[in-house]
Amino acid sequence: MRIGLDARTLFDSPRRGIGKSLLGLYRALAEVRPDWRVIAYHREAYTGEDLLPKSFLRPRRVDLRGERFDSWIKFRLPMSAWTDRVDLLHCPANHCPWWMPMPTVVTIHDLIPLDRPEGIDPAQVARFRASVGYACQKADAITCPSRYTRNRLIEQMGADGWRVRVTPWAVESPKPVQRGTEKRLRLDYDLPGPFVLHFGAREPRKNTRRVIEAWALLPKHVRQTHRLLVVGLDDATRAELTKTGKTLGLDGQITLTGYIDDADTSALLSMARLLAYPSFSEGFGLPILEAFAAGTAVVTGNATAIPEAAGRGAMQVDPIDTVAIASAMRRLLLDHALRREHIAAGYEEARGRNWHETAEAFALTLETVIGRAVPARMAA
Repeated sequence: MRIGLDARTLFDSPRRGIGKSLLGLYRALAEVRPDWRVIAYHREAYTGEDLLPKSFLRPRRVDLRGERFDSWIKFRLPMSAWTDRVDLLHCPANHCPWWMPMPTVVTIHDLIPLDRPEGIDPAQVARFRASVGYACQKADAITCPSRYTRNRLIEQMGADGWRVRVTPWAVESPKPVQRGTEKRLRLDYDLPGPFVLHFGAREPRKNTRRVIEAWALLPKHVRQTHRLLVVGLDDATRAELTKTGKTLGLDGQITLTGYIDDADTSALLSMARLLAYPSFSEGFGLPILEAFAAGTAVVTGNATAIPEAAGRGAMQVDPIDTVAIASAMRRLLLDHALRREHIAAGYEEARGRNWHETAEAFALTLETVIGRAVPARMAA
């Protein structure tokens, strides 16, 4: 099979959630379907990083000057795929073309821009709604990482249930952290002792401000012996939250920093005593599984798709309850037996999420689409 892939998130730097999950999926797909070929369409300069075997994936830059109204995804991408005579086009990041000259599979991760539009340009929200709605009516198949998202697409966006497949994300075992790497990271991020890691963001749904407020509620001796490390902040959000920390009297107790590369993220996750991830809304929650695989305890939210990713491994709390977040962090930091129980349960959850099984299910979806769609299109 010859697949065209919207690979923009795959080549992002830094690579965020969708890009990470896409990389894991296609790495496994290269093993379960090694005879397939993928043309990876992107817009930025390719760094030359060998993400996947060259015999399996071929990057192709497709630029479009003066783009307006998402014309790259709507028209330029399918035109390129049609010119390259791909058998199927995969759009993995919530958006789809308006012209589909070949069988098309769209991955919709969540409906977060509709549920929590705070801080998002209303025009972007409208385009997102239109794109998801169009995919639900016109795409040959839709994949999503959770039952929660699947049900939302059927109940609220009018998707046919038989066309929406759940393909949950998985996780790879992390590489051991080298002593030299740990020493460097502790110096770089001012981490003299045990610490709690939080993936921060400007988006309110990530709950970064409330995590900092919850940290201020912890007993003084906990804050003095542990550090809260918040990564992934843009400059404006970092400055704003630095003021919040000073107001709460947290100088020297929290470290706020910007985006970091994948290798450092993985190492810090393995080094952390705890991952604080009390998000309001997720389409899955891949960092939860990554923490499980790394042997790190997790405090997370109890809403949307998060319980599907967390299973029995994480301590789940109401994400709007600052006291509950603080209490969960305190218990897991101070009760070593309880933390070990959660770590063991997390390992079991991670063991049950295998990229090869996910890739096999995804491959069967694509094969089903080709088997169903090609004769119908030939007859037309």
